[in-house]
Amino acid sequence: MRKRFALLLICAVCLLLAACAPGEAGDSGVMEEIRSAPVVKLEYAGQEGGEPVFCYDPVSMSSLAEMRIQPSQGEFTEDWVYRFTYNPREKVINGHEIVVLFGETSMSVDGVTYLPEAGVPYGAMLEWAEGKYAYFAGE
Repeated sequence: MRKRFALLLICAVCLLLAACAPGEAGDSGVMEEIRSAPVVKLEYAGQEGGEPVFCYDPVSMSSLAEMRIQPSQGEFTEDWVYRFTYNPREKVINGHEIVVLFGETSMSVDGVTYLPEAGVPYGAMLEWAEGKYAYFAGE
């Protein structure tokens, strides 16, 4: 059962990555730091107990930097559903902590609001975050 779930998750991630192929991601410095982050703290707003999950597999989490997103002029004012912290202070000493917030309609990367490029559904990006959290949380 777990193998089947893992296989389905891998297939879903591959499909999402195809939908979110590389594009202009705005601040390439932040995206490069995301690609090279050694650890990511994953949080879900609806999780009971509020315990974060830590991911020590940087390759699986670096695909965020490859998504077809672009900076937006608007502010990120919605509640976050998922919060991914690259280089979290509690695990990376003297690192640049990068907080990525996934809301229902947009995302924020290091305090800058991002939207998907034309033709890329934001729902695919939110599903990516959901799949990553579920996989590493063991759900």
